[in-house]
Amino acid sequence: MIRWLSILGVLGIAACVPTQGAGYPNYPAYTPTPGQGQYVRPEYLNPTPTPLIPPVDACRSQLYRGLVGRHEGAIYIAGLPGRKRILKPAFLEDFDDGYIEGIDPQPPFLEVRDYLPDQVLYAPSIRTVTDRIDLGPVDEGRLTIELDREGYIQEIVCR
Repeated sequence: MIRWLSILGVLGIAACVPTQGAGYPNYPAYTPTPGQGQYVRPEYLNPTPTPLIPPVDACRSQLYRGLVGRHEGAIYIAGLPGRKRILKPAFLEDFDDGYIEGIDPQPPFLEVRDYLPDQVLYAPSIRTVTDRIDLGPVDEGRLTIELDREGYIQEIVCR
């Protein structure tokens, strides 16, 4: 009798064990999809190559975009490599008396300072006041820094 009880006990326990495809729970065997349960690196964390400076930017002006908004006195302009030109709005003595800030258009005159390559002194090689129309030929290899009236850098381009 004890033997039958032990056989029934084993059969009872065996009946509770889930079987694949038959019995309880009547679900098919679980097969994970490839890569499931593995860490997947988000796309924005993947490394990207540093973009190259386009070949059109011969004077590498894009390297100096961080200088926009800074005052010219805080930058050692003569230390920047290559040829440079600084353009700053200027007034002639006879023209200055009739100009009203904010109403009149920007003054047509510019103070032009040219720096030669490898110039070690912080002094411009040429300093002239010229008309905005008569700036001279465009030179793609020259770094041109445009300032506002107070001396803050507004734009850095090659021309």
